[in-house]
Amino acid sequence: MPSAAVRGIRPPRETVTVRVPPVEVEVRGAKVTVVEVHGYDWLDGRRYLVSCFVETDGYRSPLFHLDVRDEDELARKLAVEIAKMRLAIFAGFTRFLSPAT
Repeated sequence: MPSAAVRGIRPPRETVTVRVPPVEVEVRGAKVTVVEVHGYDWLDGRRYLVSCFVETDGYRSPLFHLDVRDEDELARKLAVEIAKMRLAIFAGFTRFLSPAT
């Protein structure tokens, strides 16, 4: 049987969205820098491993990774990380943080 291209049937086009990191965004008053995004297929669909760090209140977090399904889940998880970081700063536990530049 001839291939689809020979029969005149075109394969479906794939769409590609390109965002070149690093990307800086503001979430809840903190500056978030997305350094790298790696997509992979999982049992429940497409997922992404996002590498980023947060700058807020004069401090910068170490690089950390979030496993997310979409941008909404990323925003929710970033809000949690920012809250944890602000709580650590408020409590004086800043030895794992760097001064923000």
